[in-house]
Amino acid sequence: MNYLISAESYRIIEDEIKKIVKNNNYLIFNAIKCSIKEIVEEASYVGLGIEEKWLVVSDADFFGTGKISESDNDLLCKYLENPIKSTNIIFTTLNGIDLRKKSVKLIKNKGNIINIPKMDKRALNTTLTNYLKSFDYSIDYQTINYIMDNSYNNLDIMFNELDKIMLYYSFPCKIKLADVIKITGEEKNNNNFDFVNAVVEKNLSSSLKILKNLKVYKVEPTTLVALLAREFRLMYYIKELKDKIDTSEMMSYLSLADWQINKLYNNSMKYTKNELLKNLLYLCKIDLNIKKGYWDKDTSLYGFILENCS
Repeated sequence: MNYLISAESYRIIEDEIKKIVKNNNYLIFNAIKCSIKEIVEEASYVGLGIEEKWLVVSDADFFGTGKISESDNDLLCKYLENPIKSTNIIFTTLNGIDLRKKSVKLIKNKGNIINIPKMDKRALNTTLTNYLKSFDYSIDYQTINYIMDNSYNNLDIMFNELDKIMLYYSFPCKIKLADVIKITGEEKNNNNFDFVNAVVEKNLSSSLKILKNLKVYKVEPTTLVALLAREFRLMYYIKELKDKIDTSEMMSYLSLADWQINKLYNNSMKYTKNELLKNLLYLCKIDLNIKKGYWDKDTSLYGFILENCS
């Protein structure tokens, strides 16, 4: 069966995927970086002894406002008309779907469409508060609103902020506004970790906005490169180790908490292992060439952001 999931947040999409794929075993493709031909060829391949195969295709914006060539659309629709029974594809998008498109109609007729509408402020407040409650933290209305109002209307950034705040406290308690302001900084855009989160989440607009403000505060690009390299390195390790050792061993090996590992693993779903390794090696190359004076530090970092978020 084929699925099409549309939501405002990668985190929400990941939760929906977990409901569908119980064993969390699937191949990941990014529709921006992979061709329709590659995706269809993988979906059509039936290996010996494989009873069922799952593919997750992220950033499949061509089901909505995204562009797709006529030949690619024909190829996609041809597969969706006669899908391989043993192959299940989950297409995901953050940019909505167009129910008038032939490809969307085909999935609707032969599969399942999960279209999760953008939450209003009240629903958003409840969702974030319940997320904290799941870790035995509590928060008042004013404090959660402060976080919401300083996260660029981006739900993934809001979740990342809550993760960071819980890390600060390190034990369940009531979260105070004064502490949140201290942790996040009164000028929200000036936070190094917000920048890393935005880049990892492939949010180009937020990445560039935060970078612009960090430059005002004279944060060195080499510092940001090092933080990005650390994040991609951890995501690569976790993706590599996830099926080899259990979470408790991973916590000890990487000196991370359970929720941090889950967060990094969820973020790693946006990339293949090769993409994570490629980004890590490229960041190391940027750092080396900046230090040797061969590359301009601002241009190098800007180029990485554009390539990663494209």
